[in-house]
Amino acid sequence: MRRYPYVTRSEGPGGREGLFVFRAIADVLRQIGGAVATVVTLPFRAVARLFGGASSATRSRRV
Repeated sequence: MRRYPYVTRSEGPGGREGLFVFRAIADVLRQIGGAVATVVTLPFRAVARLFGGASSATRSRRV
């Protein structure tokens, strides 16, 4: 299965070369979005790890 299936349309000026430009732009935007999502979620992951560690540290075995 192809990642970008070919679109059947009449070959006009530019032909399929224009589709490759849009695909390249979409790939760049996808990578930027992934990087932004990673940066945005880092503080939340840190807080979750902090509270997760704190809650597990308070659980002690009572003998």
